[in-house]
Amino acid sequence: MVISGEASGDLHGGNVIQRLKQLRPDLEVIGTGGDHMAAAGARLFYRVEDLAVIGFSEVLKVYKHIKAIFDDLVRKLDDEKPDAVLLVDYPAFNLKFAAEAKKRGIRVIFYIAPQVWAWKKNRIHKIKALVDELIVLFPFEVEFFKKEGMKAHCFGHPLLDIAEPTLDRQDFIQKWKLSLEKTTISLLPGSRKNEIAKHLPLLSETAKQIARERDDIQFIYPLAPTVNRDSVASLLSQESSAITLIESDTYNAVAHSDLALVTSGTATLETAILKTPLIVIYKSSLITYLIGKYLLRIKVIGLPNIIADREIVPEDPRFVSPAKIVNWVNYYLTNRDAYQEIKQNLIELRDQLGEKGAYQKTAAFINTLF
Repeated sequence: MVISGEASGDLHGGNVIQRLKQLRPDLEVIGTGGDHMAAAGARLFYRVEDLAVIGFSEVLKVYKHIKAIFDDLVRKLDDEKPDAVLLVDYPAFNLKFAAEAKKRGIRVIFYIAPQVWAWKKNRIHKIKALVDELIVLFPFEVEFFKKEGMKAHCFGHPLLDIAEPTLDRQDFIQKWKLSLEKTTISLLPGSRKNEIAKHLPLLSETAKQIARERDDIQFIYPLAPTVNRDSVASLLSQESSAITLIESDTYNAVAHSDLALVTSGTATLETAILKTPLIVIYKSSLITYLIGKYLLRIKVIGLPNIIADREIVPEDPRFVSPAKIVNWVNYYLTNRDAYQEIKQNLIELRDQLGEKGAYQKTAAFINTLF
């Protein structure tokens, strides 16, 4: 049974399942996921769209819905009796599910370890008690968990295998009828409905304000696979935004952008791996911000900054507004030294992430466990 609750988990889970099935063609996979896991042959009880929420206050609004899914999946453990459970990221849900699997004597494999080194260090003891095999994405995590008396395995970061452009800049610009002469800015408001509802109006207004001041910038919106194009196009049409929608071409779009405005999440790391300078955008509710800052003591929110343990790309989740983002954009597009400093930081960050081949190595390891 494989449990993923987000688009990124579906992507990583699907790629591991695909390679596992190559090693063991008779393997049956059930669980929760999306298009990638379904394409790899998983029988899905629920889709990531049913499970994806962000923020503390947002979780409270859908608690009953998520709890009903959780309870049903626990019943599936009893009905299906899987040989192992592979939990992909989604720690708040998956650690509770790990406890249910552990009660039943089912082997628990956690892929993409909870980032307890960044926050919620109290989770370490829970992970140690509930997880049989911990697979991490960052080399430094192995040493971190080792100091806590845990064994962790690192096979490289999978985004190194997939976050790559397939077109050169000129071909990409021609494909989408853009201008080679203009500066290109990517807008990435997130892959979930509530992320888009929160961040797309913010980024759209930012684009309009910049467009009023300068005519040498073009804006593109690379749509995540989970995003409904028609609903986004309708929203942008209502706001009269001159933003080009890019479908099924995200890595080319981001790689050939001069700057990206990215909602906090996996997309920040994908953008960093593509070495495109980015500004991390996250419009949190007041309660989410206060809990994160004062209760969980979260210092930074963008993955590149979390991994580097310092702010290597600009972020500010407190009082983000179109005016503030416009100031950031103007600063980094006019201050060459600051722009190049971000580029150099991203090159160094990519070098920290290890080598390619993560999916194949991860699948080969999991195959030895049962």
